[in-house]
Amino acid sequence: MTGLELSHLTVRRGTRPVVEDVTATLSPGDCVGLVGPNGAGKTTLMRAALGLVPHKGSSSLARLAPSERARLAAWLPQMREIAWPVSVETLVGLGRTPHLGPGQGPGPRDRAAIAGALDRLGLAGFAGRRATELSGGEQARVLIARALAQEAPVLMADEPIAGLDPAHQFTTMELFAGLAAEGRLVMISLHDLGLAVRFCTRLLLMHRGRLVADGPPRAVLSEANLAEVFGLRAYLADTPDGPVFQPLEVVR
Repeated sequence: MTGLELSHLTVRRGTRPVVEDVTATLSPGDCVGLVGPNGAGKTTLMRAALGLVPHKGSSSLARLAPSERARLAAWLPQMREIAWPVSVETLVGLGRTPHLGPGQGPGPRDRAAIAGALDRLGLAGFAGRRATELSGGEQARVLIARALAQEAPVLMADEPIAGLDPAHQFTTMELFAGLAAEGRLVMISLHDLGLAVRFCTRLLLMHRGRLVADGPPRAVLSEANLAEVFGLRAYLADTPDGPVFQPLEVVR
């Protein structure tokens, strides 16, 4: 298994820093929630970590050759349009591409990975359907399944639960937490702080391009951080059913 080392990672647009001097070490078994308000730099940080945008500083993944990086890290971007009317099974099978040679078709291990990903997302009955005929939420789950089929030790997802109904948001976060418990490194950007507190083992809090807090959810979502970064006052408590986070009011 592998982790992710970020050292002084910086991305600029012109002279303006979008991500500034971020250093962090993420380990296998971490379920990392990347949180912060809109425009905080979350997406840019993930893309720089994957070597998808020019940056200064270093990322252990960005240093790798593209073919090796594709085997080690699965990426689920925020934009999730499905353009081609292929079957769900075919689309999920694209996640196996890094493991196949030129002109090579899927073998037994690939087909097992595809079937396993469909099953984990509750999509086994959708395998033969055209992906473009599914609802937006169903398409989002299909693309998560494609990332799972890749069987990469690192999974990075940008707002993967956006557009899902509450039940599927919950089960998807359960899935990500389970993958981390199996020994993968999972990094998810999300806005639902309640789900972040419940399922993430660690939070990275971004604000104006900087990493302002890194640690266990309760420590990161302190009263001071919530007020400064989100402009919120919130209720956060441990209960017999797990941690509960509820925004109470905007701090003006």
